[in-house]
Amino acid sequence: MCWPGMPIARHPDQMDEVQDLLNLPRPKRQVSEIAILGGHEDDLTIAGGYLRVAEIAARHWIAHGPDDGLPIPILFNYRHGIELTLKWLIRLTARCLVRDGYIQEDLSPAKLDEKLRTHNIKKLRDWLDRYMRHLRIDAPDNRIDSASRRLLDWLDSEDQTGEAFRYAIVGHGPGRTAARPDQVSINSTSKSTNSTSSPTCCTAATRASWTPTRRYRSTTTPTWTARDRNPRRSPV
Repeated sequence: MCWPGMPIARHPDQMDEVQDLLNLPRPKRQVSEIAILGGHEDDLTIAGGYLRVAEIAARHWIAHGPDDGLPIPILFNYRHGIELTLKWLIRLTARCLVRDGYIQEDLSPAKLDEKLRTHNIKKLRDWLDRYMRHLRIDAPDNRIDSASRRLLDWLDSEDQTGEAFRYAIVGHGPGRTAARPDQVSINSTSKSTNSTSSPTCCTAATRASWTPTRRYRSTTTPTWTARDRNPRRSPV
């Protein structure tokens, strides 16, 4: 633990980096209100924050990479933002169903809170899709679209418990294992890709520790490719 003014023991070569991390931009005015916390928050509000942080970090990484330390935190923020969005949509859909007289299941707030104590994307997707089908909305708008379903399926295949993008080691007891036991490279190109398609390297079979393979200086979307299970790192 440290506090303002506490000396931090660092190697001399690390001092500039530490100062850069601690010396964040300060407001131009002496007193500046830059955020209001509490009161108005719900899952969707916080989800938007996670998604925005992920996008800001992803754009920085694409423009300034390579950086092996950024992809996993970026994916965690995206995943958690999507998880919170699904939970918010389930609660909203449940309120609409109760309003319309749906009685096939207890959709009270207390029951939903108990049900939504999960980080499993597939379960959340299936619940939302099932509830949407009972809404008074014409098909195909009463179900999750195919592109979103593919993205959610990919997220579930990579991280079923909400731990794989949060820790290096996942599981408990004898079952503890590396979240990414094998290496997979991330290659970037200047070609734009469909934002709804999942990275090709991110399959259940690869379960990778991703490594950028060359410097990329563009704001276009990177293409993610699995070269092999134990690739060599290309010269930067």
